[in-house]
Amino acid sequence: MSFVMSAGLVQIETALDQVGKQNGDRCVLLQKCFRHFDVDTVGTDEVHLSLFEMPGSFSFGHDGREDIIPGMWHLLTETLGINQEHLCVTYFAGDLSEHDLVRDNKTYRVWQELGVPEERLVGLGIENNFWRQGGGISGMERWRKCGPNTEVFFDRGIQLACDSDCRPGCRCGRFVEVANSLFVNMEVDSESGEFRAMARPFAETVIGTERVAMILQGKNSVFEIDDVFPIISIIRQFHRAHGAPKDAVAISEKVIADHFRALMFLVADGAPPPGKDGRQRIIKILIRRVLTHQYLLNIRDPQFLPVLADVLTHMHKDSPKLRDARVSLLTFFATESRRFEQTITKAQRELKRLLAEYKDGKTLSGEQIICLEKTWGMPKLLVKQALHQKGLSFDEMGYQNALANWRQSQETCAN
Repeated sequence: MSFVMSAGLVQIETALDQVGKQNGDRCVLLQKCFRHFDVDTVGTDEVHLSLFEMPGSFSFGHDGREDIIPGMWHLLTETLGINQEHLCVTYFAGDLSEHDLVRDNKTYRVWQELGVPEERLVGLGIENNFWRQGGGISGMERWRKCGPNTEVFFDRGIQLACDSDCRPGCRCGRFVEVANSLFVNMEVDSESGEFRAMARPFAETVIGTERVAMILQGKNSVFEIDDVFPIISIIRQFHRAHGAPKDAVAISEKVIADHFRALMFLVADGAPPPGKDGRQRIIKILIRRVLTHQYLLNIRDPQFLPVLADVLTHMHKDSPKLRDARVSLLTFFATESRRFEQTITKAQRELKRLLAEYKDGKTLSGEQIICLEKTWGMPKLLVKQALHQKGLSFDEMGYQNALANWRQSQETCAN
């Protein structure tokens, strides 16, 4: 498992070095992936998980759309049995304004030949259907891999459309991406923007297991599928017993379920205890986000986390590593919870002091909220809840402006 998974990039970087030792030019993988950069997205919609399963296939030395796209379509519509009338497809429509990148006619023709009608075959621009590698494994590469990609979306129904122009790629929730293929045949100079052909192109196809399960099981959310809902169910039992605020439930249930599930698998895979450096910091962030959302749901029962751990180990009873991770993870939580409690107690005193200075319903400024969050360690969500409990508004715009200024000051200090 990778802490920095971006589709199958890590595997590609490794496989390209090893492909000469293998028989053939194709390989497949099936693994759980954790994407730390998706953590803030979890809970804001019905389809994002930080930990997910990713089946993938790779083809080296060519980017044969003629084989790859039909294979992906056959898997989705024939093997898995998804009704193709609910599937929409996107392809790269080109970008001649700045990058001189032509339309991906090869991909368009293959989809046409498969019978995808024009109204469900959508050309999108460089921001949607042209993939570029980030910094690679080392983060230092100047020439970075790139190429057009095509995506398959499941249309959940026009009743979910945000407006008359709603189409695949829209973030309103109507369209759920279930699979995509990258045709990586170029490299771009990260300094000059110059493109050149790759000596050894490759293609990658990946599928989101949980999203496919959501469709096949007829659910409206990945949090309702068989592999996740038992965790949600336990969380609901606890927060209903403790009278959680209704406005906190929808997001907090999802965050706790996703993060605790991710932590169990990460610790089983050798993740270190929470701390300040690299992987340690990721574990600390996840634990503190779980603790924050426990606060929001008024869950104080000491049995809450052990029961969650028991449910997960029972769901995956064929995994001894997960069973072994239970003790370590609960120890991490116990240690971090004591630190978190101390931090919140001090921050609440500071919040009380600030509010004592205000009268006539005046609320905290964005700068004061940032100070509570960054200096005193009180998460924004707990500040927001405390203000609402006192009948005060949360200055979201002021907070965002203050956050931008704080980030800029951090960058200045770093330089």
